[in-house]
Amino acid sequence: MDRFRVRLPVLLFAALIILAGHVNPAQAGTRSPVSVKATYLYDLATFTGNVPYSWPRIEPDSSGKEIYVINQNLVQIFDTNGMEVFRFGDSLDLGSITDLAVDSGGNILLLSHRWSDAKRRVDYEITRCNYRGEPVSKFELQNLPPKFSEFVPNRIVLQGAKLYFANLSTMTVVVTDVQGLFQGGYEILPLLELHEKDREGAMMDGFSVDRGGNILFSVPPIFRIYKYTPGGQITYFGKPGGAPGAFNIVAGVVSDAKGNILVVDRLKGSVLIFDREFNFIGQFSSVGYKPGFLIVPNDIVIDSQDRVYITQAARRGVSVFRLSYN
Repeated sequence: MDRFRVRLPVLLFAALIILAGHVNPAQAGTRSPVSVKATYLYDLATFTGNVPYSWPRIEPDSSGKEIYVINQNLVQIFDTNGMEVFRFGDSLDLGSITDLAVDSGGNILLLSHRWSDAKRRVDYEITRCNYRGEPVSKFELQNLPPKFSEFVPNRIVLQGAKLYFANLSTMTVVVTDVQGLFQGGYEILPLLELHEKDREGAMMDGFSVDRGGNILFSVPPIFRIYKYTPGGQITYFGKPGGAPGAFNIVAGVVSDAKGNILVVDRLKGSVLIFDREFNFIGQFSSVGYKPGFLIVPNDIVIDSQDRVYITQAARRGVSVFRLSYN
């Protein structure tokens, strides 16, 4: 009997371990069988050293061979080693360049803004350039319904044969074909069904479109990441806090080739990774000035070679990591 009493706690502990090994990760809600690792590679640089950007706009081309960076109306192009190979824009009359997209042929779509005397407001321009950044033509968004007639985008994403334009502050998205012909539009804020107190100051921060046409965006004031599907379904995840998987200040968001969702947290100086079911997988990097650490990271993109590009504040430039999977 005494021997049984001694063994009972041990047997119970062993049973708990066995049961824990059979917990459904989706039910657990915090862990996932997927394992993603990020390895620091380098910062974007010229022959004089790392480029001291502060929160530039970045966009990879579809081949994964080049990354485009917009900084103070200058577009710089970097190769797979993170070295600058070409630049343009500073001598062109293109207005204020805000964002860009690159098609499979290397043609560049520049989204820019300038004052319109006719409309008495800042308006947008879309300039199609060749691979050398030389303007070829301009086009406008066509056949917009009346409720989108005042739409002025400040983000452009090319995914497949569709262009996604967004105004982050008004939380409005317009989808067109590659010529700018209207295919659909969404006023996002009413879809979120927020309480009145949460609607004040609500706006998109991070914005991206994954390979399945799902729109991903962050809303920092309420610590949430949203996914809006082509079928019109909207889901979200996120909670405030310093614990693993919780958010302080969310910023950029993007999906990798496996469907995992990577979220930048400015205050943590980290990138948090969630699987396609929104289970927390892990995170990489933290606040610091050494290589591989981040200072107030903001935007994030992933190229076709699983390289992750992250912008930072304080003239810290763009850091590059590579994802690997187990």
